Amino acid sequence: MEYRFLEHTADIMFEAYGESYPAALENAAKAMFSVLGKAGENERVTLTSEGHSLEELAVHTLADLLSYMDTHEIVFSRIIVKEFDGAKRTVKVEAFGEKRRPRDSVKAVTYHEMMVKEDKGGWTIRMLLDV
Repeated sequence: MEYRFLEHTADIMFEAYGESYPAALENAAKAMFSVLGKAGENERVTLTSEGHSLEELAVHTLADLLSYMDTHEIVFSRIIVKEFDGAKRTVKVEAFGEKRRPRDSVKAVTYHEMMVKEDKGGWTIRMLLDV
């Protein structure tokens, strides 16, 4: 399972899973993109994000993607983590999508109820999107 949506009263919450942190981050982006609508992959963008922790890195990465989508009127469908440095808390991603308006709006990626954890089964990233 790549991700699943969780019950929440007003916003959208999901958990994304992966064998590694980069894989879980790719699936977290995929969950967020699924809210915005389907998109092709004729546009490609490279973005770099950083944070002080893995939690902050996940929030910054999704927020950077969301900001780019809003300012360039593009809807992404997936990302690939090209570089990940766990010690420096940096990530470089390639995002694929198409120029179009999103189906729904996501105002922000929040820290509320945010979680990043590693266990024997892999990595889990829980995010709450303000819609």
